[in-house]
Amino acid sequence: MVELKRLEKSLYVVVALIMIAVVFFSSFSYIAIKTNINLIRGAILTISGMFSGEFINTLTKITNSVSSIYYIVVVELIALGGGLVASLLAIGYMVNIYFNIRKKTFIDELTGVYNKRALHKILEQEIKRASRFRHPLTIMMIDIDFFKKYNDNNGHLAGDLLLQKVAKIIQNKIREVDSLARFGGEEFVVILPETSYENAIRIGERIRKAVANNHFPGEEKQPNKNITVSIGLATFHGEYKNSKHLLASADELLYQAKESGRNKIIRAYYG
Repeated sequence: MVELKRLEKSLYVVVALIMIAVVFFSSFSYIAIKTNINLIRGAILTISGMFSGEFINTLTKITNSVSSIYYIVVVELIALGGGLVASLLAIGYMVNIYFNIRKKTFIDELTGVYNKRALHKILEQEIKRASRFRHPLTIMMIDIDFFKKYNDNNGHLAGDLLLQKVAKIIQNKIREVDSLARFGGEEFVVILPETSYENAIRIGERIRKAVANNHFPGEEKQPNKNITVSIGLATFHGEYKNSKHLLASADELLYQAKESGRNKIIRAYYG
């Protein structure tokens, strides 16, 4: 909300600067035109003065008018240049605020990965692409085991650090074409486009083992003396439907993984 107000104020500043620049330009242009008219009149007077003996006096007036135009042009260029630079700086500031707002709209502030809003947007795009080219699409729902107990035993700050570290581990184990999002709380979702069922399982196992093999402060207080994750993995190939359906399928598999002992992957293929 604060960012939006700053963006609105910046827009007003840019409009004001442009209006000031236009006023300066119009004013100095009017003066320059008037001076040019005086020059033309002076030229006429010079010609007539050649025959009336006022030549030198008229020529002096023309020289003074030329000097006036020179100073007007210099002032006009300085005013316009200053207005342009100020406008560009204001526009740059607005663009920076815009991208910050956009980033906050789609990025989870704590972990730095995509948020739930971005997840649905990306997933709908991947569903369309998979449907068009008949490619497999895999969804992994990942949950940190006993996260609430970790929070209770170590504090919320430690819980935040745990979320950040797990997110980084997952990010390091997937490809650049894959997408990682925080679904909510201690749950993450990974989208694996154009990934076969077998390769998706291998990626899931890499993530599970990487988390289990890492050391986390305070993990000895956990029920299993270790930080682990449970994963529900669903590969769709020909039966994509919509993002809610895909996520619900992966979530059901995650539930089964947690109910059957945790620190494991429960997977399914939907062809």
